[in-house]
Amino acid sequence: MTDTIQQLIETLQQELRYQQELAQVLDNKLDAMRHYDLPRLEALTRNERRLVEILQGHDSQRAQAVRGAVRHLWPRQSRPRATCRELAEACREPQRSHLLTLSAMLAEVAEKVQRLNRIGAIATRKIMNHFDIVFQAIAQSGRDIGLYGRAGKKTGLEPHRLVDALA
Repeated sequence: MTDTIQQLIETLQQELRYQQELAQVLDNKLDAMRHYDLPRLEALTRNERRLVEILQGHDSQRAQAVRGAVRHLWPRQSRPRATCRELAEACREPQRSHLLTLSAMLAEVAEKVQRLNRIGAIATRKIMNHFDIVFQAIAQSGRDIGLYGRAGKKTGLEPHRLVDALA
């Protein structure tokens, strides 16, 4: 039984390291946004994707470790899953302390990652709104403003398109 719980503790420690690394990458992304450092932002985004993929793959490993711990702690019950707190309460010391500490640390890091993601999403939305305003101004700049030339005819301005603005 101790091996199963130890495997769960090691799996949670590994997940905590990945989550902490992801939080650091997200924090660095916000810093890169503040400093308009696009190459750094692109590199951090690639690193973020890599970590998210690792965490998605690690999710099944964690679920398997939890199922193994549940089967060993409650062999006669058909419990499909249990919370980390429930697992910790069924364990003896020092595993109980390890599980409770890891659970609290994972919750804290997950909250930080969510907060950083929200801030990043808000910043990205504001940047996109700014670009939308700029593109609307470019699109409207080619419209006829209603002036008449010497011949008494409306002057026709050459229309500007977004493609022209980018070229």
